Amino acid sequence: MSGAKTSTGKKPVDRRLYSIGSIVLAIILFLAVNIFSNAVFKTARIDLTQESLFTVSQATKNILGALDEPIVLRLYISKRVRDDIPALSTYADRVEELLRQYERLAGGNIRLEAFEPEQFSPEEDTAVGYGIQGIPASAAGDVLYFGLAGTNSTDDEDIIPFFAPGREAFLEYDLSKLIFNLSRPKKTLIGLISSLPLTADPQARYAPWVVHEQASQFFDMRIMGGEINEIDEEVDILMLVQPTSLDDRTLYAIDQYFLRGGPGLIFVDPHSENFPQPQGRQRQYRPPPDHTLGPLFEAWGIDVPLDQVVGDRIAAQRVNAVSAGRRIVTEYLPWLSLGRAGIEADDVVTAEIERVTLLSPGHLVQREDSTLEMTPLLFSSEQSMLIDVNDIRPLPNPLALLTDFRAENTNYVLAARFSGSLKTAFPDGPPKRVNPRGEEVVEESDSIPQLFESRVPTNIIVVADTDLLADRTWLRGVGGTAVPIAQNGDFVVNALDNLAGSADLIALRGRGLSNRPFGTVAEIRRDAELEFRSKERELIESLREAEQRIVQLQQEDEGSAFLSTEQSDAIESFRADMLVKRAELREVQHALVRDIDRLESILKVLNIGAIPLLIGLFAIGLAVMRRVRFSRRIRGLHA
Repeated sequence: MSGAKTSTGKKPVDRRLYSIGSIVLAIILFLAVNIFSNAVFKTARIDLTQESLFTVSQATKNILGALDEPIVLRLYISKRVRDDIPALSTYADRVEELLRQYERLAGGNIRLEAFEPEQFSPEEDTAVGYGIQGIPASAAGDVLYFGLAGTNSTDDEDIIPFFAPGREAFLEYDLSKLIFNLSRPKKTLIGLISSLPLTADPQARYAPWVVHEQASQFFDMRIMGGEINEIDEEVDILMLVQPTSLDDRTLYAIDQYFLRGGPGLIFVDPHSENFPQPQGRQRQYRPPPDHTLGPLFEAWGIDVPLDQVVGDRIAAQRVNAVSAGRRIVTEYLPWLSLGRAGIEADDVVTAEIERVTLLSPGHLVQREDSTLEMTPLLFSSEQSMLIDVNDIRPLPNPLALLTDFRAENTNYVLAARFSGSLKTAFPDGPPKRVNPRGEEVVEESDSIPQLFESRVPTNIIVVADTDLLADRTWLRGVGGTAVPIAQNGDFVVNALDNLAGSADLIALRGRGLSNRPFGTVAEIRRDAELEFRSKERELIESLREAEQRIVQLQQEDEGSAFLSTEQSDAIESFRADMLVKRAELREVQHALVRDIDRLESILKVLNIGAIPLLIGLFAIGLAVMRRVRFSRRIRGLHA
């Protein structure tokens, strides 16, 4: 039959079954691939981030591979950190993932335990007992925990109280440092050689400087003096502060210490303003003596010129000065207050330092024949110049320095890290030692073979300023009420802490840091003040010349009781000119204050009113635009 439908005897399959089957198979395949990859590629990682944030550096692998005792890491992350705070949640995942990598790489010497402490729970008590810092999360008193505690086989502890997001770039350094500290439980010993009264200042009733007190909280400080034949192997770091009377035997001992790989923190200064001065009624100013590390610096290929200090118009501190008999506030170029623009952001020593103050610092110069690598830590702006040290001794003139300022467009290095290989400063052998009778004396240390080159790469930090250490440089107040205005103490402790680590730990750097300080306003103020101060000095010089000319005319004819008509007219002319110049001087001085006040007023208006005004205008514009769109839509519906 032609119109009959043919049948193959097979029932058509519903397409929905195909779809459901495909979905089920996809899910099974997805799970199978994940199970297979977790089993086979458990330790495999691909880091596609620009800064390689999830890649453990070779330095960390060396530290983990050198562990010879078990370390337990206890990670405390509150559940609300992951659930309620997106910014911390991502960071928490990264911390735990990195610690898991540490655990795998340590070959069984690290065990990671993760906890989610809740309030009033045993986990919270344990976290608080270790010193993990609780962060308030609500007005009701809820707290969050996001920290790490580590212990070793001898029950030594080290913690990270809170993983601050601002320090995320140094996460690997902080974790590796904690593990390194637990692998070396002995407290770091600092050998201190200093000609400055760090440990007992006579002008402060023989109290130690705050920098020394802070360092003593973290390290064992050993004062070393006199003739030193050998620096003990147990000295972990050598700290030299403007040593002014080192003999050849002591220099040789220091030379050998650095050649065997000992780290060092060195402070030298062309003009140490806190060097002890003679006391008593008949005291007279004495220029501070120079340091005696010259032979070592020469062998290393570095130098700190002893006749120059650095003046920086951008970083200059404001001081009181006298101008034309009036007390004024102006900039003193050699006293520097370095902000983020003058501090290296990619080094762990200075990464979190916001401000360092220095007084008349020198600058570091590396010679072409030096075998060391120099990494600047503190440096001046390009608006800097070198000032002859004699121009600031004993009583400097801030206005004269400001008027004579000429920018040299150079960033002078004020502190730097030096690493690499050294050569001895005593190529002809150790210096001989003789007694008062001229007879050569042989010490036990003379039998130790001399090193002529570095045994291992050296790590030395050199700072071209010693006043950075003094209390008056970075503290305001006396005793327990002193308030820091800079982080000089943190800089010193950070440097010692960093040098106390292994070469691998020192090699670690931060990743992805950037900082763009806002300095336009300060630049406008400095330019205005430089212009006005120069004009002010010109007028003051003119006034002095006029006054001297009047005195000269009055003394020309000593035998006559009366001045001639020409002399009287000249004196009156000079006096009138003086009155005009004094009026100009007052106007210049007022203009400086007036312009700065006007600038401050404009900034207050912009900060207080401009932003809300812009937000209001944006809101109004957005509302008008939405209104117009709504009207067009209504008209379209009625059309």
